[in-house]
Amino acid sequence: MSVERSADRITVTIIQHGVRHQLHVKRGDNLLMAMVRAKFPVEYMCTTGKCTTCRMLMEVPPESAAPASETERYRLGAPAVEQGYRLACQLYVEGPLTVCLPDQPN
Repeated sequence: MSVERSADRITVTIIQHGVRHQLHVKRGDNLLMAMVRAKFPVEYMCTTGKCTTCRMLMEVPPESAAPASETERYRLGAPAVEQGYRLACQLYVEGPLTVCLPDQPN
């Protein structure tokens, strides 16, 4: 995982069907909205954490985003958060991280 030279741009690695893609986002961008703008197939409905449709497995180093929000802990449950699941709508990118897109049914 690498960070672009600009201090304002961060590389998010997205794994889709076993293939790694790189998405360059602005520091502080909402992960869900950045993925939607880049046309990644992300399911979502509410953007507030209530529906949990944007639940994804992620590797988020401590400096790359705030810890899971109270909404995430409540909606996903402690075991899922401990396994690395986060809600993309609740995550604001501050450093490099990796996201595993769930396989979409055909």
